[in-house]
Amino acid sequence: MTQEILQQREVAQATLEGPRGSLPFNLFKTDVCFQVANDIFAGVTYPTVPFVSGVKTVVDIGANVGAASVYFSMAYPDAQVYAFEPGSAPLALLQQNVGPLRNVTVFPLGLYSSEKKLSLFQGKNDFVESSLCPSLRTGNESEEIRLVCAPDFLDEHRITRIDVLKIDTEGCEVPILRALNRYLPEVKVLYVEYHSERDRRMIDETLAETHVLWRGHVTFAYRGEFCYLKRELVPGESETHTCEILMDWE
Repeated sequence: MTQEILQQREVAQATLEGPRGSLPFNLFKTDVCFQVANDIFAGVTYPTVPFVSGVKTVVDIGANVGAASVYFSMAYPDAQVYAFEPGSAPLALLQQNVGPLRNVTVFPLGLYSSEKKLSLFQGKNDFVESSLCPSLRTGNESEEIRLVCAPDFLDEHRITRIDVLKIDTEGCEVPILRALNRYLPEVKVLYVEYHSERDRRMIDETLAETHVLWRGHVTFAYRGEFCYLKRELVPGESETHTCEILMDWE
């Protein structure tokens, strides 16, 4: 599939039924986009944790066309959702999709560990696969995007706490997560995608002291999605049926 065809991709419109009534949702007419959106709205990709309450701030890094932002807006109607998307094509649909939602704010840029302008290579099958790192999933076409230092930007906009954090940035998850280090201890639920075994290990190491791996979905050996829960919120041992195995070698 050539990039020229992808840039001319038709847009489909679905109707979401939520607590606030019907909501139109626009997405690219590709199998990948349909599957991604369906899994998000079905609660598969980002399963909510029923006993987590008091969510006031949600940060969606790598919002794409807005499925996760809309989903979080419905799941946490009293929270403010901040959606970050630097790619121009998905950004256009994101802005349309969250337009009716008063609790979603869109920023047309990406959060990163520092201020940069880099090339975003567009995905071959859908814009959801666009990445700063060229790969078999990307084409040769690219656009320059703006990345900003995550903690500095959040400070500037007086976002002092994150309750739910989602990061899906096609390979940039680790530097973003580390840049947000001082926010992590208060994050109640964290959803993060990984794109290599090395990244998976580094993400787990970064969160080891503050969070517990709660749910996960491994697509391939090098790719998957994890949900981490703030350690203090994990139910007691009797509820999770945990046990310690002791080995006596004598």
